[in-house]
This record gives sequence, C-alpha cells and structure tokens, in this order.
Amino acid sequence: MGDQRNHKNFVEGVGNCNYAIIVLSPNSIISKCANEEIDLIKEKYEKCQMVVFPIFYNIHIESLQDKYLWMTKLVYKELTDGIDTVSTCNHIVCKILLDELSKYPIRSLPDYTIKYNQVQMHSFLVSIIKSYMEIYVGNYNARLSMLFAAYIYLTIHYDINSIPPYYYKGVQHLFDNTKLSLPTEKREMLIMERSILLMINSIMFGTFI
Repeated sequence: MGDQRNHKNFVEGVGNCNYAIIVLSPNSIISKCANEEIDLIKEKYEKCQMVVFPIFYNIHIESLQDKYLWMTKLVYKELTDGIDTVSTCNHIVCKILLDELSKYPIRSLPDYTIKYNQVQMHSFLVSIIKSYMEIYVGNYNARLSMLFAAYIYLTIHYDINSIPPYYYKGVQHLFDNTKLSLPTEKREMLIMERSILLMINSIMFGTFI
C-alpha cells in the first residue's frame, strides 16, 4: 500500500520474475488489477520468458472466458475450499528445483556416487546416498531419513549461508512439520533429492550459478 502501483506490480513484480502462480477465482476474474497482471504474465509466457502455474480456485473450467483458455493448455490444478493445497505447492517447488538443478553438472544421486565413489573426502556422503538407493522404494520413511541424514551432514560440514536459502529450506521445512512421518507422496522425495543435489553442487564444489 502506498507504493507506485505500476512499478511495484508490473516492473518489480511481473517484470523481474521467471515464475508466476495465477490463482484464478471468481474474485480475481472481476478484478481489474488482477487482470492487468495476468495480461502481462501471458505476454512473458508467450515470449518463453516465464513459467506459469495456473490454479483454478472454486471455479469450473467449462465456465472460463476465452481470454483465460490459454491457461488450460498448461499443467494446472483445480482447487476448492475442501482440498489440501500442500500437494499443489509441492508440484510447484519440484518444478522450480528441477529448473535450478539443470544449471549444474551433477543432476542425479547415482551420477554423484559413480563420479566420487573412490574419493576419500566423499566416502561418508557417498555411503549414505548408496544406502538410500538400496532401500526398497516402498520403505518411504526410511528413504526420507537417509536423505535427511545427508542433509544434516552437509549443513554440519559446509557453510550453507553462502547459497540461496531455497536450496535447503524445503528439507528443513519437511522435517519440522512432519518429522519425516509422511504418507506416500513422491513429490516430497523429489524435493529432498533435488535439494540435496543443489547443496552438493553449490556448497561442496563451490559452483553456485
């Protein structure tokens, strides 16, 4: 409130972002300001300058006006008041972490263990990750625990303050809120894996991009 609207919303907001979450609801459809932002987001999307996550909230896809139909060509989520939003958030986080990981040389846990299997300074972390990969895929909580052990090792032995917080905050958030007692939801596993890989690339090898 009080800032110059065009600069704050359009220049600093839409202009400086690579990702946009559009929550389309009966309220946002009738909002002039929201529609101005959506139009700018669409322009950036059509120029391949922005990844867009459409969320249709308390609205039927069949009732959409033509100007919003471009969003249905993307992978979208339909939410109502009675649906938990955590899964949708996890989908978004997974995509952003995957995009970030694509900038780095080590993009999978097996890749790391193969490259550094014989390097003494990596022996402990390699052993943890190998154990993780050997655990039965249905033993969900045991696998999460091994990834969290790798996370603890990295936070103790390296300076995590030198990398973006979102590289590791997701792991700590999952632990703080669930204590790793989770139903089978593969997105949490992917968040853990990709976060560990981002930490390995950026703080172990100092190749922050």
